[in-house]
Amino acid sequence: MQETSKVSIEDLPSISIVIPTYNSEQTLAQCLESIVRQDYPREKIEIIIADGGSKDKTLETAEKFEVDKLLHNPLRTGEAGKAVGVETAENEIIAFIDSDNILPSLSWLKTMVEPFNDLDVVGTEPLYY
Repeated sequence: MQETSKVSIEDLPSISIVIPTYNSEQTLAQCLESIVRQDYPREKIEIIIADGGSKDKTLETAEKFEVDKLLHNPLRTGEAGKAVGVETAENEIIAFIDSDNILPSLSWLKTMVEPFNDLDVVGTEPLYY
C-alpha cells in the first residue's frame, strides 16, 4: 500500500468511526486495537459502537478501549447500527468499519481520507484488504 504524504495534524479531518456490533466478543478487540494504533491523532477520531443487544462480552471490550459512544441498536442489524451511529456522529468524515475488520496498516486512515482533499470526492472505499 502506498504511504501518504506528510500532512500536519491540523490539516487532517476529524473522523467518526461507526462500528455496528452484536456478540462481537471474538473480534472487536482486534478491530479496536487496529483503530487506536493508527498513525492518526486520537483526538480527531470518534469511535461509536452501536450494539444490537450483545449477550457476550462485547460491551466490556468496548469499555476497555474507552470508545467515545456506546449506543443501543434496537433493530439489531448491521445497517440499523450504522444508522444509529450516524445520527450521533459529530466529525467531518464518517467511516463504517465492521467489528470483524482489522485495519491493514498503521496509515490506513490517512490513506482513506486523502482523496477528500478533492472537494468533488464524497466517499472512498478500499479496493482490497
